Amino acid sequence: MHRLMCIISAVLISPLTTTLSGQTMSGDSLTLDIAVITAIKNNPELKILREEIDALEVNKIQSGLMPNPEFGVEAENIFGSGEFSDFKGSEVTAIISQNILLAGKISKREKVVEMDVSLAEWDYEEKRLEVITDVRMAFVQAFLAQKLIKKNKDLIKISEEFILNLKERVKAGKISPAEVSRAKIILNSLKIELTKLEARYYASISELDALTYDPSLIITSLRGTFEYPLEAPTYDSLLAQLGNNPSLKRYDSEYDKQEAVIELEESKSIPDLTINVGYRRLNEVKVNTFVLGASIPIPLFDRNQGSIQEAQIKFDQKKIEYESVRNKLKLRLNILYNRLSTLLNTTQLLKKESLPEAEKSFKTIKEGNMVGRFAILDVLDAERTLFEIQNQYLNTISEMYVVRIEIEGLIAKEIQ
Repeated sequence: MHRLMCIISAVLISPLTTTLSGQTMSGDSLTLDIAVITAIKNNPELKILREEIDALEVNKIQSGLMPNPEFGVEAENIFGSGEFSDFKGSEVTAIISQNILLAGKISKREKVVEMDVSLAEWDYEEKRLEVITDVRMAFVQAFLAQKLIKKNKDLIKISEEFILNLKERVKAGKISPAEVSRAKIILNSLKIELTKLEARYYASISELDALTYDPSLIITSLRGTFEYPLEAPTYDSLLAQLGNNPSLKRYDSEYDKQEAVIELEESKSIPDLTINVGYRRLNEVKVNTFVLGASIPIPLFDRNQGSIQEAQIKFDQKKIEYESVRNKLKLRLNILYNRLSTLLNTTQLLKKESLPEAEKSFKTIKEGNMVGRFAILDVLDAERTLFEIQNQYLNTISEMYVVRIEIEGLIAKEIQ
C-alpha cells in the first residue's frame, strides 16, 4: 500500500511540473518541482506523521508477544505453635504459571495494529497531498504575479517612450502640452499598479518560502512556462476518479480495521487458559513432589457482548462516514468543475479574440496618431484597454490554474 501512496503523490506532483516546466534550481530561480520536493522533505507535520508510523510499526512487534509467565513461591505451616513453630513441618511450593491466549487473540491483535499502521500511512498521504496542493497554489499565484509585473513594466516602457515622443511633438508645436499630462496620468496609474503587483508578488513568495521550510532557499524569481488544456474533461470522467482521493481511499483500511476489531472482540468472548507447573517440598516427611494445575474462567456473565456490539456499530458508522466524505468531495468537485469550464471558455476567448484585437487596435491607433489620424486621447484609451485585457487574461489563467490544482487535489491525479 505504501507503494500505491507514493504513486498517487508522484502523479499529482507531475502536472504543473510539466506545465510550469523546469527541473532544477537555476541560481535563485525556483521551479515548481523543486519547491514541492523541498516542502515535502522539510514539512514538520509530515515529519511528525512519519514518526507516528514508525511508532506504530514498533507497536506491531509488541502486539505479537505472548504474556510473560509468572513465578510464585508459597510456604505453609510456618511460625505457628507446637511442631509448626519453625520450618520443620512446613510445605514450600514454587509455581510457574503461564496464561495461554486462545482463539487466535494474538494474531487478531496484530491485525488491528497492522491496520492502525495503514491508517497512519493514509494520514501521512492526506497531509502530503495537502502540502503539494498548497505549494502548487502558492507557486502559481507568485508566478502569475511575476508575469503581471513583467507585462506592467513593458507597458510602462511603452508609455515612457510614447511620452518622450509626445514631448518632441510639443517642442515642434504640433500638439498641446496637455496631451503629455494626460499620458503621464496613465503612466502614473501603471506605476501605482506595478507597486501593488510587486507587493502581491513578494507576499506570495513569502508564503512559498514559508511552505518550503528551508532557510537556505533564497527565492528571487520563479521559472516555468504556462500551458493549459484547450478543453475541460467531462465531469463524469473526473467523478469516476474521485475514489483516488486519500480521504476516500483510507476507508478500505478503515473497514479492514473495524472487521479486525470485531474479530478480536469476538475472540475475547472465549476465556484464556492458565497452566500451572510447580515443585513442592514437604519438610515434615522430607518428600519432594510436583504440582500441576490448570484454570479457565467460566463465561457465565461476561462474554464481551458490549465490546462486540460496539465494534459492529463502529463498522456501520464508518460506512456512513464514507458516504458523508464522498458527498462533500463530490459537491466540491461539481462547483470547481463548473468554475473551470467557465474560466477555460473565458481564457480562450481572451487569447483568440480579445487580446489580438486589443493589440492590433493599439498598434494601429498609435501609428495613426503619429500621422495625425487619431487623437492622443484615442491612443491613451487603446493603451488602457490593452493593459486591462492583458491583466484580465493573466488573472483568469491564474484563477484557472488554482481551480485546476484543487480539482487535481481532489482526484489525486493530473487532469489530462
